[in-house]
Amino acid sequence: MPLKSQKHQYSQESRRVGKPSGALRRTLVTGAVLLLVGLGVQVIPKLASPAHAGSITLCSGFSDCRSKGYSTGGYESAWGKMYWRMYAGRNCTNYVAYKLIQTGLPNVRPWSGEGNATNWGIAMSRVTNRTPTVGSVAWWHSSHPSASRFGHVAIVEKVGSGSITISESNHGSDLSWRRISKDSVNYPTGFIHFNDRRLSVTKRPTVSGTPQVGKAVTVNTGSWSPNPNKIRYQWIVDKKPIPGATNKTFRIPGGLAGKQIAAVLTGVRKDYTNAKTMSKVLPPIKQGTFKVVKQPKITGEQKVGSKIAVGGAVYTPSAKIGEVKWYADKKLIARTKSRFLKVPASASGKRIGAVVVGAQPGYKPKQSYAFASSIVGGPKVPEEPDTPDGGLAQTKGGFVKGGTRLGGLMQVDPGEFNEKVDLTYQWTRDGAVIRGATSAKYRPTEADVGHRLSVTVSARSASGERLTETYGPSGRVRVKPTVKVTATGGSKQAEVAVRVTAAGYAPTGHVKITTNGGRTVTKSLSGGKAGVTFVKLPPGDYAITASYSGDAVAYWASGGAFTTVK
Repeated sequence: MPLKSQKHQYSQESRRVGKPSGALRRTLVTGAVLLLVGLGVQVIPKLASPAHAGSITLCSGFSDCRSKGYSTGGYESAWGKMYWRMYAGRNCTNYVAYKLIQTGLPNVRPWSGEGNATNWGIAMSRVTNRTPTVGSVAWWHSSHPSASRFGHVAIVEKVGSGSITISESNHGSDLSWRRISKDSVNYPTGFIHFNDRRLSVTKRPTVSGTPQVGKAVTVNTGSWSPNPNKIRYQWIVDKKPIPGATNKTFRIPGGLAGKQIAAVLTGVRKDYTNAKTMSKVLPPIKQGTFKVVKQPKITGEQKVGSKIAVGGAVYTPSAKIGEVKWYADKKLIARTKSRFLKVPASASGKRIGAVVVGAQPGYKPKQSYAFASSIVGGPKVPEEPDTPDGGLAQTKGGFVKGGTRLGGLMQVDPGEFNEKVDLTYQWTRDGAVIRGATSAKYRPTEADVGHRLSVTVSARSASGERLTETYGPSGRVRVKPTVKVTATGGSKQAEVAVRVTAAGYAPTGHVKITTNGGRTVTKSLSGGKAGVTFVKLPPGDYAITASYSGDAVAYWASGGAFTTVK
């Protein structure tokens, strides 16, 4: 409604059309007020005396505001209509209702009862406070010294450190912009937060890096509208903040192995309501891996009853001894966490070896190897010892390393032999030969997904003697699936469709579908698909995530989508 400062203007308009007698005027006004209030329409007040201390008018009238670069919001062509059942015309309540409808609110008054400005903050007390934000409604109660008995409302256009800037329409005037100091008598009674302007996320942030202990992951900022002045970062695990993890880049500690993390970003911009967004939840964090920089050595006298030790292994990152396995000619003779061993009588005439297992929380155990330079109670072991029958023999066993996953690298170490040999290789799938797979290295293909792999190594000496060793079968070749989420918002509901696909395999199992409001359901996949409709959702923006549990072949995976519920 208009402020007291416009009394003179209103009185002159009354005189132009002829002023009735005092008694008749009071009767007509009282009757009109009662009628309009009964209809739920705001009443055009009689204007009071001026009170503009601490208030600066920036522009006045549609053309003046346009010429000075202040928006009119299109009200010059809209003021003749009623909005929220407010009185049509150039007045405060109709203008503010019109502006709020432009933000996406329906043309339905959010409360029942009278529409006079003084009642707005009372009827909407649950969203009214003393904090101004851009897009909120500045509200003056009728008891305010600068408002009429019907109150006043305006739109907050800007919030400064010591003032606010508003746009408003008063009875008998087109539109104006004003700046009001916070210590001014004109400062509003409160602010109603119907649909404040807020930051919005136009592109969800993504995370780069491998989710593995010891490695770093980095979240980008995504895209916002408008751009925030500042972005705050917080990494979370199981929906809880990780203490101290408040930077863009996060190096994953051992305690998070097997858990899932994500980054929550909070956009901050002056005059705007803060906005939050979350990156996609990362797959379960893999254990870290060690690299053996230096192999250990066995020290001490190689004699039955003497005390020997193994040590000197260097790992990166550093590791502690998790276990030591002691062998005598490949036969296990002791398992201990100590690096010391009293040589038993059973090791007499044999060569001692030790496998040192490096360990650290969150890391895969890593073995390093040491071999004594001489046999127990005998001379130094020859580099190429003869076998009992003098033929071709393997002096060190072979093994296959690498993960059995689609696109991964598997590699066979053929071991060592007592003679120079020529080696050939043949990989098989469930016992069937894989054509062209005849090198020490092999990358599982889509045809291998769900199957087990083996490799046969043939060693041939110069004399033509041949040894053959098969390593495997491996575990089933696994695959990383893709989770696609489609979310369609409607009236108080969101319809979600999830599809899980993988190369060479049809995933089975379950998906857990969650909204950012905490609503969660678990659905079984059927043909790789699942879906759910969330109902009775409050209006707003929603981030929908789907976490696939994985099965014997497909790994865990997740996906997400955004939607808006009206």
